[in-house]
Amino acid sequence: MPKAEGFSLRRRLFIRLLGVLAVLTAGLFLFINAYAQRAADAAFDRLLMASALSISDTVRVEDGRFSVDLPYSSLGILAQARRDRVFYRITAPDGELITGYHDLPVAPPRTGVAGAAGGDSATRFENAIFRGMPVRVAVLKRFATQPELGGWVTIAVAQTREERGALARDILANAFLPIAFTVVAAGGLIWFGVRQALAPLGSLERMIRERQPHDFSPIAMPPPQEVSQLVQAINQLMARLQSNLDTMQTFLADAAHQIRTPLASLRLQAELAIDEDDPDALHRIAQRVHRNAVEASQLTSQLLNHAMVIHRSEALKPEDVDLGALLEQVFQRARAVAGDTAIRLDIDRAAEAATVPGDAISLREALTNLLDNAVKYAGPSGPIDLTLTPSPNGRGLRVEIADRGPGVPDAEKRRVLERFGRGSSASGVAGSGLGLAIVTSVVEAHGAAFALLDRPGGGLIARIDFLAADGTAPAPGGAARALLPLLVLCTLLWSPWAQAAQLITYSAPGGERERLRIHSATDRQAIEPLVLDFQQLHPDVTIEYKDMDTADLYAEAVAAPAKGTAAETPDLLISSASDLQVKLVNDGHTQPHRSALTDALPDWANWRDEAFGFTFEPAVIAYNRNLLPDAEVPRTRPALIRLLRDDPARFGRRVATYDTATSGIGYLLAAHDALLFGQYWQLVAMMGNAQARLACCSGDILDLVERGEVLIAYNVLGSYARARAAAGAPIGIVVPEDYTLVISRVAVIPRTAPRPQLAGAFIDYLLSPRGQEVVADRSALYAISSGIKREASASGLRSSTAAPLHPIALSPALLVFLDRLKRERFLQQWQSAILLP
Repeated sequence: MPKAEGFSLRRRLFIRLLGVLAVLTAGLFLFINAYAQRAADAAFDRLLMASALSISDTVRVEDGRFSVDLPYSSLGILAQARRDRVFYRITAPDGELITGYHDLPVAPPRTGVAGAAGGDSATRFENAIFRGMPVRVAVLKRFATQPELGGWVTIAVAQTREERGALARDILANAFLPIAFTVVAAGGLIWFGVRQALAPLGSLERMIRERQPHDFSPIAMPPPQEVSQLVQAINQLMARLQSNLDTMQTFLADAAHQIRTPLASLRLQAELAIDEDDPDALHRIAQRVHRNAVEASQLTSQLLNHAMVIHRSEALKPEDVDLGALLEQVFQRARAVAGDTAIRLDIDRAAEAATVPGDAISLREALTNLLDNAVKYAGPSGPIDLTLTPSPNGRGLRVEIADRGPGVPDAEKRRVLERFGRGSSASGVAGSGLGLAIVTSVVEAHGAAFALLDRPGGGLIARIDFLAADGTAPAPGGAARALLPLLVLCTLLWSPWAQAAQLITYSAPGGERERLRIHSATDRQAIEPLVLDFQQLHPDVTIEYKDMDTADLYAEAVAAPAKGTAAETPDLLISSASDLQVKLVNDGHTQPHRSALTDALPDWANWRDEAFGFTFEPAVIAYNRNLLPDAEVPRTRPALIRLLRDDPARFGRRVATYDTATSGIGYLLAAHDALLFGQYWQLVAMMGNAQARLACCSGDILDLVERGEVLIAYNVLGSYARARAAAGAPIGIVVPEDYTLVISRVAVIPRTAPRPQLAGAFIDYLLSPRGQEVVADRSALYAISSGIKREASASGLRSSTAAPLHPIALSPALLVFLDRLKRERFLQQWQSAILLP
């Protein structure tokens, strides 16, 4: 017979201990991961709440409509999460969009919770999917009113979850990494410990093996505690082998004695119970047992009913319930057990056929408890009236049960609705304190209202108001209203003053193998040196360059997925309107590109690895050097205000700036001026007083300065002014010393780009040392790279002026200035100041 293979106790113990450790580690991992997610949500939810609160502070009713003046801080707060997209939606009480993204999903409040009726300003958070992206949404309600209009405005602010996920992963890694190292070390220590712990078993084995065959004496070696029972069992076995016969005899004698004793005891107790029965005592005991059993049965029944009601409430599947028929059933049951108490049922004709959505069993239990309470506590004090009528507002049903009992004091009405809560008037009456708690649970589950009221003349009224089912059809024209913001935006973008696009083809010097299509809002003279130098590095690439207005560029990029063809779809978009470029990224119209060169960009010039700033262009004051002496040129904005105020006749019609209504870059610079400069609107008023000349673009403004039609131009792009001056125009340039706004031309790769790799190569060229040298030397633009030390570079600009430079960062905060209401309000204020009657 082959010898059966045994198992390794050491290996088994080690594996099981390691398994326990692995389970514990997995549990810790899940716990820390869940904690990291909660911690990340809590941190970023505070930002969402702060953003929603800042928006709510600007909700107003103006000119018979709800309005919002979106504050810069509302999205600036969320821009701290650098990789997250941001969306918002603000709706009027009737659901009509005020401003924002019309399709941002906002779930209605849950039935039965605070704010379900629309009257709670507490912030709630929810998760959703928007345009294929998981987002976290903060929803806040704000009440706004005027004598003829008012209601709760809903503010929803959403943020994608990239930064939350990154923070959660950081927390998880930092918290779990030490645990992982500890687990590995613990595994080695466990193996060593198991070997050492099992060493005494080898000594025990040797001692037993060396014994003589007839030696049944106990093992004298002190065993380890864990195997002491095994050693004791072995010792007992040896003792039994030595005295087997004596032990068997003793066992038989003891067993007979133990069986005989309990049988005799049972017989004696039965005889004593029969002989000592007392009928009177047993009758009194039986009455007490019966009364206690009844109370226990009632309490058990109430507890079971309460549990049933809660269960049915949680799994509620509403059905149409005929309240009239249900009240008739409850009335018939109660009248059969009410004894001398009169019960009257009155159902209004208008409510006979009405139904409410709900659960008939739960509603029957609630009504039965109310009627039983009325019978129990009012008794014969007077008749009990059970009524069903339409609600006073005509939008639901009302059930009332009125009695003439002692009632419930006002101070106790809240307490009696709780589990096991009883009022002072219930003393001396048997009860469990669960009846009204059951009613409350049923009412809350059905979205109804329950109240205990004092009855005129004495007594109590228990009232339940059921809300009517919401069968309101959606208002006609809802889809048209949802499309209204898009139509307004398209109207603005396809305005008649947009410049005609120009398509220029730069043929590949070495024969075409690839074709790159660039749509840009940059003058040909500025971009051409970059295109030609790129072709020197890539001689097989033909480049199609389309010069467009910033608004047209944005509109075409948004419409490209719907109407573009592969031949017309651009591979790269370049624009100085950084706010529109950021919106393309935010709304998911672009794709990422990452390289060592994009990673080296300043944080403000790279957003989500999708929008890349490659220039550093200051907004300057330009002037005609032949007509305005250098000594009189203002160096700061306050100085410009004083100049225009002190000599209005000299500067009448001889000041120029961007028309913010038609110029995207002009609007962007003006909006940031309004944020940074406390006297901005005074400056606009002074320019309006001087009847400032307005133009759509830098070239037109500089033409006016060069011809001497204007003496001074405000907020012109320094790159264009510098190019004119280098060409011999009598144009001087002043970098404002109080602060200088800096914009960057932004390149993005459209989501529909046919050749994204080639577009990424062009971006890398723009950011490379060679490309930045061309930007600074030959394109008339300013290079952003800190490694370029030329005059037309960020480093050169910083060294040539002491003015604080304020780059306009690429972030979702720029979306504030694109908000429809924000833009309308700003332009209205700007035009009223600069276009004086």
